[in-house]
Amino acid sequence: MIKISLLLLSAAAMGWFTYPYFFINTSGGCISYTTFIYDEADKTVISKSRWEVLRGGEQSYYSSVMKFIPFKGMKKDIIIERTVNANLSYHIDSFTVRTMNAFIIAGPQTSDPERGKYIDPPAKEGFNARVYVYSIGERVMLGFHNLPISVCDK
Repeated sequence: MIKISLLLLSAAAMGWFTYPYFFINTSGGCISYTTFIYDEADKTVISKSRWEVLRGGEQSYYSSVMKFIPFKGMKKDIIIERTVNANLSYHIDSFTVRTMNAFIIAGPQTSDPERGKYIDPPAKEGFNARVYVYSIGERVMLGFHNLPISVCDK
């Protein structure tokens, strides 16, 4: 009886520790949305983005609309579209995302000093972060350590 209990407990623990690997490789695509608001001295910038992560997690489609709202003058909207290729490294409780390439379909370069700094960080080449997978009820969320951020809608 003790051996069976230990076996069941071990199987449950192994399932939890291998969850990030199996989640990324067996799930379908994931669509999530982000909104960033930057309040600066002369303007407010609102960036509303849509991420479509394809099966396996190593390629994504990123689209965003940045709204530049100056305190004086005309409001301006800029559309950004990119295809993002990433490399994933798996850990016991998470995975590391490294953005290898970000191919620009539309919008400014990330080196553009006026607009590039408002592009979502994962859509920039060289982005590197450890991402954790959270299961909240029936929903799956991704985020940083103890900080779930993005809900996978699809």
